[in-house]
Amino acid sequence: METTMTSMRPTSYTTDVVIAGAGPVGLTLAHELGQRGIACVVIEPRAVAGAASPRCKQINPVSMATYRRLGVAEAIRANARLPFGWSDSAVFCTTLTGHTIERFDGVFALSDVQRDDLAEPAQWCAQNRLEEALRETLSDRPSVTAWWGYALDELRQDDSGVDAVAIGPGGERRQIRAKYLVGADGSRSLVRHEIGARLSGRGHEVQNVQVIFDAPELSQRHPHGRAVQYWVVNSETNGLMGTLDTEGTWWAIIVDAPLDLTEESARRAVHAMIGEEFPISIRSMDPWQARMLVADTYRRGRCFLAGDAAHQNPPWGGFGANTGIGDAVDLGWKLAAAIEGWAGSHLLDSYEVERRPMALRAIAEAERNMQVLTGELVQPGLDRDGDDGLQARLKTAELIRQTKTAEMYTLGFVLGASYQDSPIIDGPSTTVNESSTSHYRPSGTPGSRLPHLWLDRNRSLYDVLGPGYTLLEIAAPTAPEWDAAAQQRRLPFARYQLHRPDLHEYFGARYVLVRPDRHIAWRGDTTPNAGSVLDCVRGF
Repeated sequence: METTMTSMRPTSYTTDVVIAGAGPVGLTLAHELGQRGIACVVIEPRAVAGAASPRCKQINPVSMATYRRLGVAEAIRANARLPFGWSDSAVFCTTLTGHTIERFDGVFALSDVQRDDLAEPAQWCAQNRLEEALRETLSDRPSVTAWWGYALDELRQDDSGVDAVAIGPGGERRQIRAKYLVGADGSRSLVRHEIGARLSGRGHEVQNVQVIFDAPELSQRHPHGRAVQYWVVNSETNGLMGTLDTEGTWWAIIVDAPLDLTEESARRAVHAMIGEEFPISIRSMDPWQARMLVADTYRRGRCFLAGDAAHQNPPWGGFGANTGIGDAVDLGWKLAAAIEGWAGSHLLDSYEVERRPMALRAIAEAERNMQVLTGELVQPGLDRDGDDGLQARLKTAELIRQTKTAEMYTLGFVLGASYQDSPIIDGPSTTVNESSTSHYRPSGTPGSRLPHLWLDRNRSLYDVLGPGYTLLEIAAPTAPEWDAAAQQRRLPFARYQLHRPDLHEYFGARYVLVRPDRHIAWRGDTTPNAGSVLDCVRGF
């Protein structure tokens, strides 16, 4: 993986972590490290957040809970351009101005109505708007430096750190030395190439094109009401569409688009999806194919991969960017632990152990959703008036419910993710109250996400957890040996006493040790050897 550094003399810098790439994943990692006071430099070629084709649109409840913890959730909602709670519906229709076939309400946990199992509902937000909010709030992180307009060009590593060169405007060269480097630099990752990691999997043969277009008043023209997705099922053009803001900016994904799609043919396809020649102005066209790819390793030495650099997910279900955000959270606290000196020798190894299976899990779920898209739902007579058309739509509606419900209701998949097989989880590998894709069953099993509850109207249980490990005392306090063991290991540690013996069954034990990422590291009804538990969960 060694590359030859050029003989020019670039300006030199040092930091703890270099983050290559400032999409949602790299920016989330910068916030995660910055909140912990870890010095990091973000290297990003784009001077501003790209608005040409925002592929990511759904920020799920786990990601939003992360942004709540990082103090940026409200900034993201304020910049989303679709107000919080604007819609939590998805509609299947013959055309945007035609017949409704089926409607799903309460999709993707987007409702702004408070619910017991969520600290934060999801948010519909174009990727560029998310990036804008995360970039702007980086100014609150004094330990984070951003090199906008610079691209990572070279890197090499040794036993104690990583040397990298970034190229800026006009060819300016900056050399930087860091303890660690993270490649969040997308599907064509230079970091992945340089560390010799390889992607494996397959691509989908179908070409799709996302079209971004302006269509003022289109929301008032169609009869289906507000929805975040309109799935268009007809024999002429298949795909889905929706609005990016309240000012008339729309997106449309043309499924199985021709390879030679021009702007004029894209316009005709969008008109076919709308159902009439409504005036539109095309901003951009972005061809893409679904890929189901995962890197064979997420780490070489002091270099790591995250997000699209490590895995590439089909978009069906909205798992791609959210999986990458989960990478940033998992890796962030572990890098901080290594830099602060309380990590065991295996803590950073656990990043790949925990996150690579999550990518495989998300890809498998998205691939199942991809088996039935709008083209598979077409049948004669869907757009007819009268009884024949009604019967055809009723039949298709039943097929839609059978095949697409799991894609619309994913809370069990999102909240039910577990690291129970991780070597830094101290507990039996038994599963309690296992969730399905659409049904979340809270579980206190070690490795599971800590079940949520509200302490009062506006205060989440997650809000009272410390930045390190937190011991939840469900009823009675434990022995003081936990504090002594944590102090001896320089481990960030806090206690929180719930005074709620009625929650013993909910959490499955009297005591629950929670990791910085809100997953359960250990639970028990008696005080164990606290030092042994803490050594296990920090990677010794």
